[in-house]
Amino acid sequence: MTSTIKFHGAVHQNLYLAEGGREVHAVITVDAEGDLAATANAPPPEAAEVIILDCSGSMGSPPEKIVKAKQAAGVAIDGLRDGVLFALVAGSFGARMLWPAQPTLVPANAQTRGEAKEALRRLGADGGTTIGAWLRLAGQLLHEHPGMIRHALLLTDGRNQHESPEELSAALQDCAELFTCDCRGVGTDWSVAELRTISSALHGTVELVVEPADLAEDFRAVIDKSMHKAVAEVALRLWTPQGATVRLVKQTAPTLVDLSAHRVDSGPLTGDYPTGSWGTESRDYHLCIELEPGGVGEEKLACRVTFVHAGAETQQSFSHTEPDGSTNDHAHARVRAFWTDDLAEATVINDKVAAVTGRAELAKAVHDGLAAHQRGDSDLAVDCFSQARTLAEQVHDRHLLAQLNQIYDPDTGTFRLNRMSAQDEMRLDIESTKTTLLGRG
Repeated sequence: MTSTIKFHGAVHQNLYLAEGGREVHAVITVDAEGDLAATANAPPPEAAEVIILDCSGSMGSPPEKIVKAKQAAGVAIDGLRDGVLFALVAGSFGARMLWPAQPTLVPANAQTRGEAKEALRRLGADGGTTIGAWLRLAGQLLHEHPGMIRHALLLTDGRNQHESPEELSAALQDCAELFTCDCRGVGTDWSVAELRTISSALHGTVELVVEPADLAEDFRAVIDKSMHKAVAEVALRLWTPQGATVRLVKQTAPTLVDLSAHRVDSGPLTGDYPTGSWGTESRDYHLCIELEPGGVGEEKLACRVTFVHAGAETQQSFSHTEPDGSTNDHAHARVRAFWTDDLAEATVINDKVAAVTGRAELAKAVHDGLAAHQRGDSDLAVDCFSQARTLAEQVHDRHLLAQLNQIYDPDTGTFRLNRMSAQDEMRLDIESTKTTLLGRG
């Protein structure tokens, strides 16, 4: 089925470079419309779903954990549209098919949903944790269905103790661009950094679910979002002129994800950066391009951006602001550079470029603070968290500011690190890479 998705947005950039300047920074705000599942006269897109459940020994302690995980998986199964292909994978030492018995995907209907939930009821908890093997089995199942919207939901309660980091990295390389994966950690004995590595590589999300009883609602939301995706495997295609160097391509909202290392050359002057599946949603991207300096008064095109998908028609329109303040629209996002000897022009920083730069600094300050705290360097941790709190106020990040205020003592003007529980650390780490969309004005 050929579907259509519409992208519209705006380019926000530092227009002027000082004489000899090389780096052009720009932010592209993108809004997509492509929710075919909500369109009455259009059939929904084909989709495939794999639910990966950690059933290692720790999931049985307390017993409520595995019980609630199985109930949540049942809720996820009920949320699948009729006809969506799906399977259940049980993960411990290695991975095995929980349902169906053979390594294949089956269409969702009343009968198969019932069979899958019956298999869930028989699942026990035993063994270790090898997340790379779990992902490989999901990749094997989903590899057979190119062109579909392919998604996995992974739940774990622990760290990847029985696999090396190299084994997990190799699995992620093999699974990259096969499917997107949303990761959920229950309890506080898992690693945020580990699951973030997985979710970033596979264009998904990571969340903490402290109480097993909250898993069902979280799973329902994840599957609902997956069922409303319209097209899979969308790429940000970046054209740059001869001699230009791409320094940075980063998604800055709704989560921070550096795409720079994921480039796939698609032509002599173009590269594609995978962005995963899209529905009706909004995202922001930060680009940095290095150019050969032009002369004063000279203008150069630094790059062009389009969003491409082999199986879907795309309609695109991006608004641009001219040096005189007027705006116009183009079928692709254009980033330009103007060289000037006017100091006032050269030092003007676009507010949206400043905002995304501040958010990156904010995330780094939080991560540095957490690392220092874990090393026992309290002085450095307090300095980093103080910087993070100031930055959170500057970029109006209410959620992260609220997390920092949990350990901030306004009477003394410092941080009480002894107040920070494991749950607080994990929430702070996760919130540091979540961002709000920039204004669309």
